[in-house]
Amino acid sequence: MTNSESQEMRHPPVFRTLHSIIMWSILILVATGFYIHYPFMDGGGFLMSLVRGVHFLSAAILIVSTVTRIVMMFVGKNRDWSSLVLGLRDIALMPKVIAHYLHFAKEPKLSKKYNPLQMITYFGVFILILFQILSGLALLFPDSFMAWFNYGIFGNEVNSRIWHYIINWVLVIFLMIHLYLTIRQGRVEEAKDIKQMHSVTEAE
Repeated sequence: MTNSESQEMRHPPVFRTLHSIIMWSILILVATGFYIHYPFMDGGGFLMSLVRGVHFLSAAILIVSTVTRIVMMFVGKNRDWSSLVLGLRDIALMPKVIAHYLHFAKEPKLSKKYNPLQMITYFGVFILILFQILSGLALLFPDSFMAWFNYGIFGNEVNSRIWHYIINWVLVIFLMIHLYLTIRQGRVEEAKDIKQMHSVTEAE
């Protein structure tokens, strides 16, 4: 079995599909959110209405896909909640994982689907996404059922908007790092597959 095939077994098609939907939803939300915050194109009220519509639609898709992914962590044959919980072995493995990312060592053998840094990062990203969902709903319904968020937590709607904007930038930075690591990991897996194929050919 090649490393690519092993990765596919660890990440079933349904998880990869949800991952893609969540990532694309976030990208569209980021782009439309920046325009709503600062309309850099002169399109009048129609363009703003269109952008807001796309923003709200993408938010709805993000909510459904995120809730679905969270439920599937605990339900079904592919449930993987345990791979997101740090244990003592995971903490002990942290220095080797950091050394691997810094190109000082080879990737250590993992006992779970994700390494310790991935566990912490993915858990944090889910928290940020949930915050963006709540703050987005609070900005959309400031004085109705989400008033507790604006006035009970942040004091007013302005502070909620500011934090919604700040977390937006945090997600942008995460996506940039995530894209780099995905490309890097893809090249590593490709190199492993080539090396494995050469070994099999030489053995024959």
